[in-house]
Amino acid sequence: MTSRNFLHSSSQQFSAWQCDYEAVLAESDTHALFKLVEVAEAAALTRLSSLEDSSDHHAEREALAEALAHLLLVKKDRLKFL
Repeated sequence: MTSRNFLHSSSQQFSAWQCDYEAVLAESDTHALFKLVEVAEAAALTRLSSLEDSSDHHAEREALAEALAHLLLVKKDRLKFL
């Protein structure tokens, strides 16, 4: 399963970081987007940290890396940050 399928799979229950990430993708208001990006990054990094000692969750790790990379692009392109 690709990371994109993992993020959007109806058979998977979305964890908190995925919901926060999806909120960023759906937001069009730049002022609200700034806070949503902060929240999504914190949630994704917290989840990644919690998976540190686990040898499982390869698809989720891949999805987290993809989401974090995309959040960086959102900060650069939409928020003119960095």
